[in-house]
Amino acid sequence: MPDIRIVALALALSAMSGAAAAAEHKCDPVTDEGWSVVAERETLSEAYSAPYRAGSDWFVTRITTVLPFCHYFNSIGIYSMRSYSLEPVTSEEKIAICRQGQTGGSAPVAPYAGPCPPREGTSGAR
Repeated sequence: MPDIRIVALALALSAMSGAAAAAEHKCDPVTDEGWSVVAERETLSEAYSAPYRAGSDWFVTRITTVLPFCHYFNSIGIYSMRSYSLEPVTSEEKIAICRQGQTGGSAPVAPYAGPCPPREGTSGAR
């Protein structure tokens, strides 16, 4: 059985990876001695819009929905039934997939590996 401190650290690090969007994710404070809280965000869905042009570059919009959790553990690693989830949070991010090249053509922006300009009906970077 893994050490609960390692599990708690892993949960904390995964929560930090979404730190930019974590401003709305606030767990109730721990009031009982020996208990700690670990905030986590689980991705529920991720979708991409059809490619669109803005100026000379091409973009997609990534729509991500996450479910914030608040996990409570005591000092010996027992998980509390007081743990809970918050309302799902949806965010949108504009992602460049093709940039205007210096020679007048269009070049893909990593990790997008499709054609530039993108063909009609293609989805964005994955």
